[in-house]
Formats: sequence, C-alpha cells, structure tokens
Amino acid sequence: MEQHYHPLLYQRLRQLFEAGEWDAVTGYLEGLTHSQFRTAGYIIGERLLTDVPLESFWTVMQHLILWNAKAFTVTLAKAAALRLQGETLSLEDKGFRILSQALRGDSHLIDRQKILMQWLPIIQQPAKMEMLFDAMDVTDSRKRIEFLLHTDTLPAAFVLLRTLRFEEHDQEYLTSVCRQLIRRASTLSQAQGKADSLSFNLASLLRTYFDLPDLRGTFSLALESYELSRLDTDYDTFCRVITKV
Repeated sequence: MEQHYHPLLYQRLRQLFEAGEWDAVTGYLEGLTHSQFRTAGYIIGERLLTDVPLESFWTVMQHLILWNAKAFTVTLAKAAALRLQGETLSLEDKGFRILSQALRGDSHLIDRQKILMQWLPIIQQPAKMEMLFDAMDVTDSRKRIEFLLHTDTLPAAFVLLRTLRFEEHDQEYLTSVCRQLIRRASTLSQAQGKADSLSFNLASLLRTYFDLPDLRGTFSLALESYELSRLDTDYDTFCRVITKV
C-alpha cells in the first residue's frame, strides 16, 4: 500500500515551499527513493498545494511539470481542480496564462490532454470551457468534440452544440456523434443505476437541430421551432430546454 504521508518529508517540503525555493524542491526530490518520491508527490498534491498563494501554485505547477511531467501532471492537475472548484484559483490568473504558454508545443501534448480531462468536468461556465480549450491549444473542432463527448455536464453539452456548428455540413459525422451520445447514455445508465437523460436528450436535441433523418430511435424531447433559435447562443435557454423532460 502506497504511503500518502511522512512527517519528515512533509516538514522538509513545507520549509522549501514556504521559502519559495523551487529549484531546491526538485533537488530534494531527486535524492529520494522511489517510495519516498511517490509519497512526496502525494504530500505536494494533497497537502502543500491546498493553501499556497495562487502565484506560488502556478509557479510550482509549471516548475514540476516541466521538470518531470510524467510524475506530476495528473497530481497537480487534480490539486488545481480542487482549488478551481473552491474558487481559490482562476483560469484568468496571470500564472495560468504563463503555464499554458509553457506547455505549448508537441512535447507537452499529452500533458495538456491530461489537464483537460481533469478540469473540463468541473468547469461550470461554457465561456470558461472554451477559454480552457484555447489555452490548451485545442482549436480543431473535432478534437474539442472528442473531449466533450467524455464530459457529461450541462456546460459541456452546450459547448458541444456550439462546436458542432462548425461541422454542420457533414451529416454523417453529426449522426455518428449522436450515436456516441446514445451509447454514453446507455453506459452511464448501467453504471449509475439510473437513466442518463442529459446524454439522450442531447442526442435528441441535435437530431432536431441539425435535421438528421438517419438517426432513428424513440426520442422524448419535443422541441418547438422557436426553442431552436436561441439554443446555441443562450445558455439559460439551452439548460431549460434540455432538462425539461
């Protein structure tokens, strides 16, 4: 069983964090055994980063990911997700902009993907979700759609609709996305023991919005013409429509 805490490791790391000696942090980590290194990672992610000032958070996140991305990207992305939820960090922080610039380029493609997978499910504002995609250099609509299909939240559903408008010329692709949503509804319903109405209603909404005749099934979400006109521009309207069943 992996150890998540060790008092001596914690004490030394806390001293270095309080002093802001980030090079000394990595130097200290380099001298640890494999077991101690794993414990140190838990201490950093679960204890030390929970209440450091936001400038220090983004600085150490960048420093550790650039030093050892494989060991720290997911750990630090999880720590950041908790603070984003608690609103003690923001995607508008200068430190996040600096971090996102440092992670540009093919060498950090996987790191950006890991961050997206951790943060997309907790973002509650569609505009912030689109901001995150831009910051993580995911500009291609189909790449965004891949992430959104793995994020079953209302903001993600709204952004998915908006993003699919860039693909409205390709009905075969749109139909395949709807079928993936129906499969997601079935998978989540089986896993949760209750119906996943969001995924199924979204497929129904997209079927009507994009007029997809090849998508067959029993859809209970009935939409009036006037309801379709503001779906991709007004988030409140979208939420009201997609949750009305």
